[in-house]
Amino acid sequence: MFSKRFAIAFGWLAAAHPCTADNLTVPNVIGTNTSAYEVSVESISVTDVATGLADIAAIHNGRAFNVIANLAWEQDIYDLDSTNTLLWEMFINGELEDKGEVNLMSNRALPATLEAGTATFDKSGTYTIKVKISLDTVEEENDRDYESFAAGASFVPLVMVIVFAATTKMVELSLGMGIFVGACMVAGTLVGGFRTMLDVYLLDALADKDHGYVFLFILFMAGLVGLIEKAGGLSGITHALKKYVNTSRSAQGASFFCGIIIFFDDYANTLVAGASMRPLTDMCIVSREKLAFIVDATAAPIASIVPISSWVGFEISLIQAELDVILASDPNPEIATSGFAVFMETIQYRYYCIFMLIFMPLLIISGRDFGPMLISERLVKVYGRTDGGPGGAVAADGQAIVSHNAPKPDTPCKWWNMAFPILALVGYIFYLLIWTGQQAGVGGESFIELIEISNAYQALLWGTMAAALTALLFFFIQDKKDGRIIWFNVNGYINKMRRFFDRHRGDCRRGQEEGMVALEEEEEEEHARVLIDYREAMSSFLIGMEKIFGALVALTLAWATGAIMQAVGLNRFFGEILQNPALDPGMLPTITFIIAILIAFSTGTSWGTMTIMFPLVLVPSYNASGGDPVIFYGVTAGILAGAVAGDHASPISDTTILASMASECQILQHVRTQAPYALMVAIWSVLGELLCVKIITLAQFLERK
Repeated sequence: MFSKRFAIAFGWLAAAHPCTADNLTVPNVIGTNTSAYEVSVESISVTDVATGLADIAAIHNGRAFNVIANLAWEQDIYDLDSTNTLLWEMFINGELEDKGEVNLMSNRALPATLEAGTATFDKSGTYTIKVKISLDTVEEENDRDYESFAAGASFVPLVMVIVFAATTKMVELSLGMGIFVGACMVAGTLVGGFRTMLDVYLLDALADKDHGYVFLFILFMAGLVGLIEKAGGLSGITHALKKYVNTSRSAQGASFFCGIIIFFDDYANTLVAGASMRPLTDMCIVSREKLAFIVDATAAPIASIVPISSWVGFEISLIQAELDVILASDPNPEIATSGFAVFMETIQYRYYCIFMLIFMPLLIISGRDFGPMLISERLVKVYGRTDGGPGGAVAADGQAIVSHNAPKPDTPCKWWNMAFPILALVGYIFYLLIWTGQQAGVGGESFIELIEISNAYQALLWGTMAAALTALLFFFIQDKKDGRIIWFNVNGYINKMRRFFDRHRGDCRRGQEEGMVALEEEEEEEHARVLIDYREAMSSFLIGMEKIFGALVALTLAWATGAIMQAVGLNRFFGEILQNPALDPGMLPTITFIIAILIAFSTGTSWGTMTIMFPLVLVPSYNASGGDPVIFYGVTAGILAGAVAGDHASPISDTTILASMASECQILQHVRTQAPYALMVAIWSVLGELLCVKIITLAQFLERK
């Protein structure tokens, strides 16, 4: 899922990463100022008329837009000696396009924005929009350049990503080319596109606070896995489960079950399930592609429909915002009037999530893989490979990843050295979700409400670091000797402290010190040693972080690519389709589901898709269907399920990349092998949507008769 969450951080659309005047042009601000008022045109933005999306970065030919001038006032009160009449003119390429006036006294406060007319560009090219204002003796103006192109051209960056990914098999190069091409389209020049790609899109992707949370969470999680590996936990859990999980089918089933248990957050689900199940599936000859698919497919589908998860609060807030608009015009609707009640009603219509959670166990039990996944599974089974097969992640030089973090030969590999840290991680995250919900609430919230209003970013970050520190302490209280673990070796601790102080006595002669050191080395071999010392712990933590550097680069590029897709207006292209008044209301749930898939696939974010779709579709679909509850719930479910489906299949989704990273699978291999499965379940969902809505609508019609 690109996320899913990260779309909130960029405020959507090109709005998140507009090519501002500061980035692309030198503002042309002139004027005289002898009036009591001091006002200037601080910046110019445009809003798409059809979709209502604000501050768009590029304009589509033939699509109307509103020009917005952002005003900066030096005072907060009216000047009674002034005419208080603000005159404005809007020019396009130096020609007057529109003009008007605003009576300042008609508003309670001085306006921060000014609507400076509506315009349309018929041809592709660069256009300069200028807004000039006059107030008494004050005259100010500002301008900004915009690129206009055909709406269909907004597909070009996406096509570039797909073509380069298919031909070069390099996800970083593919995403980078998509960003560059999109930036050039928005900037209008190669030089401007190159500069904007670096200064705006990539830099903003790194500078976003929520993205910083995700970066640190991933790094700490990778460090925790490194600690567990060094302590022998990964090998220990594999050996312990050998007698219970010893076939490919049982290993896949265990991975699916692990994903279902961690239902409260998709990020935690992906990273914990992938890292903990990888040694087990490798031992049972399961391809890394299959593990990545199971991990990815049990993340968002389960988190998005369970009423107790980090998703619910966000989904409900979007639903409630549109419900408030509906209730303002229709105080007594037939639909539920609370966001949570609507959320619960939509679960039965979220066919993609339901079908995917049914499809996976059926696939595991039957063993009937198909498409590229079948090839990947046969490659590991025919050759009996226990390294995940050729789809496993590779190092920067293209070679297989070699672990430099294996436990020492004398380290006992025990299952609890993985089970305890993972349980601690899950416990910390779940507790912190509740705690952050309590901090955000006003008191008296129910358990479900606390989860809804929790801060998932903070819970994941704090919980992961707390689990790493807890694991470290847990390893420090274990000593190893002769292949066994000694718990709370108090005598050993006392002896170590005595030897430490003896070593640092200031009155010891050099010869005595050397003799003491030799004696200590002899004694050290006879005594138990700590499972991993602090030097090994720090080294393994950093090695764990090092492994996921390439995935973090891909994740950053994916965020920037999602912003580019919005900047060129791909989401507006799909949004305008849903605004067509000729659509049959009965088809709205299905069409909404398909459009949501396309937007989520193009932008790589499920949460961002929801943010776009709800204001575009929900209220118009309610009005078009005459308030029909089935259509309303179906459209709402179509948005929620379609966002998950498109995000699941997208090569630029953050959850796609995280699933690959946690499973140590090549990103493009993961995308390629899971795409047929996601497509098949999506087709089932479309058929189910059509059939169900038609049946229920027919039943309601017969009931009225």
